[in-house]
Amino acid sequence: MTATPYMRLGLTVLLMAGAVTALAQQVTVRAAVEKTDAYVGEPFMFQIQIQGSDRPQEPDITALTQDFDVQSLGGQTNNSQSVSIVNGHVTSNVQRAYIYSYRLTPKKAGLLTIPAIAVMAEGQRFTTQPIQLNGRTPQETAEFKLRLALSSERCYVGQPVVLTITWYLGKDVRNFAFTVPVLQDARFVVEDLGEPQNPGKEYYKVQAGDMECIAEKGQEVLDTISYTTLSFKKVLIPKQTGSIDIQPATVACEGKVSEQRRGQRGFFNDFFGNDPFFGSRGTFKNFVTPSNALRLDVAELPQQGRPANFSGLLGTFTITASATPTEVNVGDPITLTLRISGSPYLKAVELPPLEAQPELAKQFKIPKEMAPGKIEGNAKVFTQTIRAQDASVNAIPPITLNYFNSDTGTYQEARTRPIPLKVHESRVVTAEQAEGVEVQHVRNQLTQWREGIAHNYEDLTVLTSQAFDPGYWVRSPLWLAILFLPPLAYAVLAGIVLTRRKGLANPELRRAKRAHAEAAHRLKAIDVANAGRACEETLNALREYLGAKLRVAGTALTYEDARRLLEQKQAAPEIQAQLKEIFRQCEAYSYAGQSSGQNAAGLIEQTLAIIQALEKGVLR
Repeated sequence: MTATPYMRLGLTVLLMAGAVTALAQQVTVRAAVEKTDAYVGEPFMFQIQIQGSDRPQEPDITALTQDFDVQSLGGQTNNSQSVSIVNGHVTSNVQRAYIYSYRLTPKKAGLLTIPAIAVMAEGQRFTTQPIQLNGRTPQETAEFKLRLALSSERCYVGQPVVLTITWYLGKDVRNFAFTVPVLQDARFVVEDLGEPQNPGKEYYKVQAGDMECIAEKGQEVLDTISYTTLSFKKVLIPKQTGSIDIQPATVACEGKVSEQRRGQRGFFNDFFGNDPFFGSRGTFKNFVTPSNALRLDVAELPQQGRPANFSGLLGTFTITASATPTEVNVGDPITLTLRISGSPYLKAVELPPLEAQPELAKQFKIPKEMAPGKIEGNAKVFTQTIRAQDASVNAIPPITLNYFNSDTGTYQEARTRPIPLKVHESRVVTAEQAEGVEVQHVRNQLTQWREGIAHNYEDLTVLTSQAFDPGYWVRSPLWLAILFLPPLAYAVLAGIVLTRRKGLANPELRRAKRAHAEAAHRLKAIDVANAGRACEETLNALREYLGAKLRVAGTALTYEDARRLLEQKQAAPEIQAQLKEIFRQCEAYSYAGQSSGQNAAGLIEQTLAIIQALEKGVLR
């Protein structure tokens, strides 16, 4: 039941009449971990929990990076409030709390220590207790293997090298996490290879640390055993010379060790299916699989033979050209299309300025602005408009592209073939020639008007009386618009003003009407890459929706609060059960450290569904 202003006034009087006691809460700070025994490369949850304050300063966690890879999952308030009235004595107990969550991944084996971390809260400095963990060395098994491979083990500074990570799976899995140290190595620039374009393959989004990757599902044989594979690629561009050791990667997962109990499902269903958090009804065990290590030898580019206008491209390249039209007048636009191919990584490929091509600049006008290149298949395509300067031009000359051939260790040049042109002199044309039709010359003739003065007559008998005719107004669209548009506009404006006043007079009703659309918009805009943050935002959106519909504050709304109010509206038990499950999953995902964005995406879909059900039912 919604509290009226009189009820709220009565409660205020009661609180003032009784002895009101607000229990002060002492600030405490502690650290908590999901586990104290973890494999190298196996992520686990670490939290800094503050009781007694909900606005602490974010702590400095740089000390953790010595032994762990650290991924911040953000902070979240965890307040609660209760009021008790005994013999007119009112006691209000407000529990203020805040939690910072992190995902830690051990870098090395042995005894590891999470040091004491300082936290500022309520103007005071507190420290967490240190925590010791056992870092275990991961072991490869027959069921799971992980391999790293480079497109080349030798390269030059600035030369893109493709790193391929392949995971070999011999069991059904769920809840996975990749750790690839080289992707955070400051000695490299890391880039995406580009979106896969094979329609016959299956692709999945996977996380490698804080990077999102597109992985391809396949089937391969390794050591005479057939595996399902999941592989993804990244481009490494070395920034310094020397021999660079690439540390092993790891992948942690839960692998099934017993048969599933429910109906038969395909491989990967628990991994990427509609129920990735709970998986199947079988028994699962944690596995952490290490990869091989690699070494990349990086050399300096030679100075000998280096062109003065070196493009900076490393690899092997070809360039082709086409133009349209090829028969033009002087000054007509010609679209020149250039295609550069030969390298698997084309994102960084840029076309040198065309005005630097001597023959082309001599014979054609070239705009300084050029449209950015577009990757099409295995080539990067550039287009430019050029114009022939005189009729003596008979071809578009070859376009040259110099590059460093990393296979031969020499600077080389690729060039296009000349494109024949027919260029005609420009000439002045008449309007008749421009239109392409014969112009008809029409003589002016004297004509008689049906109304008014026939100007080829001069006596006064042609003057006709033009009497006032109201029917003419009705037949004229212009006069109808002049007569009726002002009152119609006034009526529309009055309706808008009345609706606005009604909304301002009852803001709770206005808030409730907008709740469904706002909740749906917030849920669809959530980024599922960070599962903990996504689930927190999902729960906040659900709370705000319920608060608006139930006329209560939604920020700290719990399931029990919502259940009590929904029971008053006679909500069906199955709707209450679904809502309870969403609250439970949101809180589990926010604090249990789920590693897959797929979990959050499924939860958002469930939340949208329950909001839709409530909107059509008791909260419409």
